[in-house]
This record gives sequence, structure tokens and C-alpha cells, in this order.
Amino acid sequence: MAPEGRDVSRPKVIAIVQEGRPVPPVERLEAEADVVVVRTADEFRAAQPGAEILFLNDFRTKLLRDVGPGELRWIHTSSIGVDTLLTEEIVNSDIVVSNSRGVCERPIAEWVLGVLLMFTKDLRRTIELQRARTWQHRETEPLLGRKVLVVGPGPVGRETVLLLRAAGMDVTVVGRSARDDAQLGPISGFDDLDALLGEADDVVLTVPLTEETRGLFNAARFDRMRPGARLVNVGRGAVVVEQDLLEAIDTGHLGAAALDVFENEPLPAGNPLWSRNNILVSPHASGDLIGWRGRVVECFARNLQRWKTGEPLNDVVDLKKLGGAAPSLVPEMP
Repeated sequence: MAPEGRDVSRPKVIAIVQEGRPVPPVERLEAEADVVVVRTADEFRAAQPGAEILFLNDFRTKLLRDVGPGELRWIHTSSIGVDTLLTEEIVNSDIVVSNSRGVCERPIAEWVLGVLLMFTKDLRRTIELQRARTWQHRETEPLLGRKVLVVGPGPVGRETVLLLRAAGMDVTVVGRSARDDAQLGPISGFDDLDALLGEADDVVLTVPLTEETRGLFNAARFDRMRPGARLVNVGRGAVVVEQDLLEAIDTGHLGAAALDVFENEPLPAGNPLWSRNNILVSPHASGDLIGWRGRVVECFARNLQRWKTGEPLNDVVDLKKLGGAAPSLVPEMP
């Protein structure tokens, strides 16, 4: 909430926007605050005096690492993940951090369902045959009853589980600890992950990047997956050891992978992940529906009203739970 004794009737808000990307519709905010849009380190430094609020629209930005948070007391990020905020200076400070839950979860879940449909119905091959003007009858796999393991029952994982079950898939859930969830049912802990991998046709990763999840899916875990199983990653790239994934794909042990996140983004043109026919490379866009920028602004605007009236902010993130993670790119807590 806003600090006592401060005039918060018209606070100064810095909005960090990625270079080359459009400015979000901040007009919605200008009746409530003085908004300064910045893209570079020099612009950020110049805007910092008197600014206690940051509206972070570039989840890849290095400005907070390079320049520091200054006098900020509240940071709201347009993403669900908060990787770029995991600096020692911010994690160990009193800065309140909130994210934009409710904007991207359902779109990401729809993307996961879409790629699983693409794989089971062999749609990529259908498109290739159409381009070659080749009439080739083929049989495809059923989606109904397919066994899916979702690793990470946070907001994105929750939406994914519910949508895949609605489509008729048999979904098992793994989180940090074993527990019963009123909506999802039994959740297994990470201790059970290895045993469950061999039972799944598809493994979907929705976990954030922490010390516990970094490199979680390596050669040993791929070996435990069912031969021909498929991997979908909408969590963070560094949760997967990419070289180990390539080897599992190239040996034929894994049937396919759909990746929306990568350890280095944008994915370099020379990365071999681009060249595999059974790997789908997506540019970290699974949650980006038309109009999402406006919805993020509305999310921030609602919290800004709470800040001004002294109410607790919505969707506050505890950075200390994630403080061991290095900068990379993820959605929610399991």
C-alpha cells in the first residue's frame, strides 16, 4: 500500500517498454498518475527522481539490474513471471511486487491444448503434404484418454489441467509438495516425479525457474519418460537442459517437443532446436492474445487505485521464495 504521509493523489509512474515494441495504452492511467515511458538506461535514470512506482512492460529488461531500482516502493509487472526482478537488491528490499494474474493463464492453456492436438492429429505433416500437393491417407492418435503429466499447478498449470481434462485427457498433477486441492484433486510432490514420468504420453511444464527447478528436466529425466512421449514447455527455458532434450529427440526416445520458452531469448538463429521437424519453436508468445496489452493496463490500473487508497495490493508476489533463481524467463509458483 502507499506509504503514510505521502501525497499519492497523482503519483509518478515509470513504465519500462521494450525497444522496438509499441507503448501499451497508458492513456487509461494518465488521469490517475504522471506516466513516464522509458526504454533505455539513460531514460530510466532520468525518470527515477520522485518515482515510487514502476509499471514493468518488458519482462526481458536488464534495466533494473544495470541501473538499480532507485526509490521504487512498488513494481507491477505485465507478466506472471518475475524473473527480471530477482536481483539481490530488490529481493532483499521492502519493494512490493505484484504481477498480472488473470491475463495470460487461459491463453497459455489453450496454446498447450492446441499443440497437443497438432501432435496427435499430425497437422504439421498434413500442411507439409498439402504444400507438396500429395494426397496421403493417414491414421492419427486419439486425444481422448491421453495421459498427461502437468508439472506445476500454479495459475497457468491450473488452467491447463482444467482445460485438458475438459477435452477428455487423463491428467496427473505434480507440484512442490504432495497435497489435495479442492479443484484439481490429488497433487503429487516432486519426490514422485520420476515414478510418474514413465506413465505419461505427454509432459507439460508450467513451473517457474528456481534453484529447485533449474535443469529439472535433464538426460536422466528424459530417459525415464515413456518412449515416444512428448514434452511441452510453457514454464521457463532453463527448467530444461536443451542439449539433453536434443539428444532425446535425435535418438528417437522422445517423439516431439513444443517449446514456448528458451534459456536464451530470442532463440539464436544457429540454435539446432530450429531445425528439428518434430520440435515446435514458439517465440514466447503462448499467452499473447489480441488486446492483451490493454488488459494488462487495466490490471495495473485497478492496483493503482488500491495503492492510492491505502488498500493491500492484489497479486503480490513473494520474491524471497524465488530469490535463488537466476535471470531467465517463467510463469507461476507451483
